[in-house]
Amino acid sequence: MIKVREITDKDINPLAEFLAKVFPHTLAKGFPYTTKEFWLNLFDLWWTSNPSYSNQMPRGWILENDMTYVGFIGNIPVKFMIHGEGKIAAASNAWYVDPLIRGLFSLRLFNEFIAQKYPSLFLFKIEDSSFEKILSKYKFKKFILPKFQKEYIYIIDKKQVNYVFFNLIFKKRISTLSDFFELYKKLGFLFFTYLYQKSTFRQADINDETFISSICTVCDDSFSRIWEPYMNSCDITLSRDTKTLNWLYFSPFRLRKRIVIQCHRECDKTLAGYMVFDVQRIKPSDQASLQLMDMCIVNDDPQVLASLLSFAIKIGKQNDAALLVVWANNQETEKYFRDTFTLKRTAQYHRYIRFTNLEDNYSELTDYVKVCPTMIFPPQ
Repeated sequence: MIKVREITDKDINPLAEFLAKVFPHTLAKGFPYTTKEFWLNLFDLWWTSNPSYSNQMPRGWILENDMTYVGFIGNIPVKFMIHGEGKIAAASNAWYVDPLIRGLFSLRLFNEFIAQKYPSLFLFKIEDSSFEKILSKYKFKKFILPKFQKEYIYIIDKKQVNYVFFNLIFKKRISTLSDFFELYKKLGFLFFTYLYQKSTFRQADINDETFISSICTVCDDSFSRIWEPYMNSCDITLSRDTKTLNWLYFSPFRLRKRIVIQCHRECDKTLAGYMVFDVQRIKPSDQASLQLMDMCIVNDDPQVLASLLSFAIKIGKQNDAALLVVWANNQETEKYFRDTFTLKRTAQYHRYIRFTNLEDNYSELTDYVKVCPTMIFPPQ
């Protein structure tokens, strides 16, 4: 008999063994080459070290067939700000059901997730667009990131030709004549970039104030304070309190290696901005990209941007990264990247949010309410 139940302490070890067996054989891009230790560390990140976790929320649900695990969905609390008030959002992760029983049993797991009464928001991220109909039926609202739907690319290591070409040219399948012309155009831009790539530090950005960038290992109150102008402009957004930031940026275990670069004013050592990058590679032996995940720049200062980007390239070289990939979160930064980077590409990362504990018609009102999803899908 197949049943759904909440995770208990006794499930942690056998659940880690179960997920380590099934995920390497699925199409899930986020969990390749997993082991039992991988999942135990991930559970620690989701619940034990999570400052928003409490016993009021389930850790997730298991689908069980006569004492055998056949499905799972993780439930991770995250602090969000709704009209300036701290609320809890529930992020779904690692939703899996045995292919032999998918369908209604998959929905049973998902129904348990969205039937919770404690969270004020439900967060979901998918790689497969086939799930969109299900999420729409359950009144999830779709948000596309980054804001300007563009990524800007700097080639850190031109010697890694195969990796660069695969990521920038051959990732998309050619199926139409327009795809062929787009490929031809990209090849031209890439060849030009190999010969004449711009510097990320422009002479026009130099002024009397000097900024120094370095690796950051912990967030203090200054990191939360520089977010305040941006937080005040959003009705619904991820909380940027120090506990949440340190959990997102510096938890001992990360699916991908996460690097935080900070920039201080030399005159008084105050924080002027920072960027968060993930070193993205499938296996430890693979080549990598340095992918921007989060950032906050005081007054969108171009000199701070230049300092952070120059330091990011240096860190990328140390981590054997071939590419630096960034995106803009406002018009000023978008203009800076457009004028600075030779290569760019269209980017669309989908986030889905379902609103609860609010007005019945709130999902419709979100067209008039500013919702600011984050590129860091907690906990990634």
